[in-house]
Amino acid sequence: MNLAILGYGTVGRNVHKLLKEVDGITVKYILELPDRLTEDCMVSEPSIILQDPEIELVVDALPGIHPSSEYIKEALSSGKSVVSSNKAAICSSFKELNELAKEHGVRLLYEASCGGGIPVIEELMRVGKLDEIDSISGILNGTTNYILYMMQKEGMSYGDALKEAQRLGYAEADPTADVSGFDVRNKILILSSLAYNGYLTDDIPMIGIESITKEDMDRFASEGKTIKLMGISKLEGSSYALAVVPVLLPKDSMEANVPLNFNIVSFTGNYVGELKFYGQGAGGDPTADAVVRDVENVLYGDSMAFYRSFENELQYKPELLSGRCHVGGELLTDTVVAEAAAKAKAEGKSFYFEL
Repeated sequence: MNLAILGYGTVGRNVHKLLKEVDGITVKYILELPDRLTEDCMVSEPSIILQDPEIELVVDALPGIHPSSEYIKEALSSGKSVVSSNKAAICSSFKELNELAKEHGVRLLYEASCGGGIPVIEELMRVGKLDEIDSISGILNGTTNYILYMMQKEGMSYGDALKEAQRLGYAEADPTADVSGFDVRNKILILSSLAYNGYLTDDIPMIGIESITKEDMDRFASEGKTIKLMGISKLEGSSYALAVVPVLLPKDSMEANVPLNFNIVSFTGNYVGELKFYGQGAGGDPTADAVVRDVENVLYGDSMAFYRSFENELQYKPELLSGRCHVGGELLTDTVVAEAAAKAKAEGKSFYFEL
């Protein structure tokens, strides 16, 4: 099988390295910037890849929505399967991309888009064949978990922890997508759409970690609680609710003890009960491993995610997520998360949801 890799950053380089160990795969092209063409197979013009009939599979390892989203659409429309690690591009056109893949009889796989090397999408699909999955939650961003962990364990301020995350390469120079919650939003939307077998709105409550202070962490720690940024999703019948918010967890819970840049994802099925998946949520090697697993699924014709129909008609019902919400210093009991989060944003106050 001839394939092309779009992008040669940390993920792209590691994917290229791992693919050398896979029989039956030839990397014909790598898309790279014009001044960085260091390999014979590198090209800087995407049309060379997207218009080549010999390319059966395109691996998208680019960052950001554009131009990744456009490249994926063109590849699918040209009858090429796509494997992507780009959660922003996948989420931004989720319905359109899945429908294009179905229309043209090709595969669109994105295991690496949610949780790095954690095989959560594949297992979500396997469990979902028998069970009805009715909730998902998780620490889905390594950057924010690292910052909160260093604030909690090392006593760092938010600003110092962010700088350290940037120094280590966990956070970008512009960390907005991570610290404001956009990255987690993309992931919880993808996972929930797959779990609930329907397309969901992206207009959901979202609060990042910028307003979290060391004083808040210390105060809640004295009450036996830890702060984590989490994506939360719930289904009841044909109604669902989602949120991305700072969450207060009992300090002895598994999620409260996820260290550094690790991730954890949980989902609950009606037969199997609760399952948890833990591991490296980011980084070149873990993400590349997930990408190559998807490549092998295309090569050998095996992937549960390919067969998802998204046939359920679902309604967004924010009232499904409610409970104890902290807005500034005020505790609101039996309150809808969406309403309390909107109040916190409007008043410029901190927000925490207590699980």
